[in-house]
Amino acid sequence: MKKWMIGLVVMILLGIGLYFMINAKTYSFDDVVLIDPNKVTSIQIEDDHERAVLDKKEEIQKLLKELSDVKLKKTNEAKKASKDSYWIRVYENKKETYGLTFYDQAFLETYDFSKKKDQTSEYQIVDANQVDIGQYIK
Repeated sequence: MKKWMIGLVVMILLGIGLYFMINAKTYSFDDVVLIDPNKVTSIQIEDDHERAVLDKKEEIQKLLKELSDVKLKKTNEAKKASKDSYWIRVYENKKETYGLTFYDQAFLETYDFSKKKDQTSEYQIVDANQVDIGQYIK
């Protein structure tokens, strides 16, 4: 009976440890969003009031470089009402390849147009080194 209880406790602790190891893993933006910066021809950015299109190679490279430094953690949390949202569409040869939505600079939702299933993924932004998307609209 004691061996059975000890085995059960060990299994529970291993399960809890595994759960926290999986949920603690962080990713870089480049790990999550597979964009080849050399193929991107334009990036469209929108918020509630304005829209901008980045079509100069320097602007595109600058934004993608800033985004590559963002650290993310996979989440299933439902987004609460956000104050600031930015919708970004990435185009390669005038074809939409990725959709990104930033919610209050705290959450990121990605949409991969090349996939048939499971196109949407949600992440929490975990680093303080956040990108100011608004600077590209104004």
